[in-house]
Amino acid sequence: MLLITCAYGKVGRQIVPYLAKKGFDIRAIDMNPDIKKFEQQGVKETLVGDSRDPKFVAEAMKGVDRVLYIPPQFTYQEAKMGRIAIDAAIDAKVSKFVYLSCMYPNMSTLLQHRMKAKDEQYLLYRGFESGLDWSVLRPSTYHQNIFMKMFYDMGEYPSMCDIDKLVSWVDPLDVADCAIKMLTEDGYKYAIYTCSNESMTPRDVATIMSKVSGKEITPISVPEDKLVEYWPDYFAGSDSFATETFYALRKTYNKWGWAGNNKQLIELLDHKPRSVANWCARQLVANDIKPTVSVEDTEKTSNSFDLF
Repeated sequence: MLLITCAYGKVGRQIVPYLAKKGFDIRAIDMNPDIKKFEQQGVKETLVGDSRDPKFVAEAMKGVDRVLYIPPQFTYQEAKMGRIAIDAAIDAKVSKFVYLSCMYPNMSTLLQHRMKAKDEQYLLYRGFESGLDWSVLRPSTYHQNIFMKMFYDMGEYPSMCDIDKLVSWVDPLDVADCAIKMLTEDGYKYAIYTCSNESMTPRDVATIMSKVSGKEITPISVPEDKLVEYWPDYFAGSDSFATETFYALRKTYNKWGWAGNNKQLIELLDHKPRSVANWCARQLVANDIKPTVSVEDTEKTSNSFDLF
């Protein structure tokens, strides 16, 4: 059985149903009771609980032979939760442990990435000490942050950073395909791979959205005093760490961007990486909007601009 943590977060909601369709027996855990909806999508078992509780995590590990560890988003207890899961996996003697980190965990201006750097270090030492078969995937920015239907309706693509700064993108299903290899095949013990495909500016992303949808979508750089209007979830109801992390994310992207390299992703996948154009087309189809280019055509290239 495969255990997936934080399974009903933004990343998990993309990856878990996909892995269920691939035939995995999945036990999915999350503190959100809506995780029970996964049972209608082929997930064998769901558990609602707090992954900050070692007893809950230890119980969730029982009968599990593989773990896909998805970390929580923007919480100051992230590193603690990672350590709890790693220790529980070792105690349960799981056969493989795949950790979804981030592209540059050593980029310390990003507060949430400091947490992942701590967890990667802990995984390395505890893994070597115990003999755990661990591997790490380091995704860039996920495509699900492109809310295609919303931006289509708005006619705008709001960016928290300068619209001419390069940001690297990756499709969550490509990350899932990489995880499948590490979870099911030999040869990936102690492997660390970057999962990144296209590096684009927000202006480029808006251009692709416009071309795929046939509707002009204008990129805008949201000023700092307007961030709460566009991303209220990081402010209203969030703790101070989440808010501080969001501001730090904006400052980092504005100064340095977040560009990556796609060589390792290409090496891992058995197909061309899914492009931003592919994501946009899939989201339009899912919302009964006909794209200007078919989903099938977007799968023929990993470069969105090759389509137009």
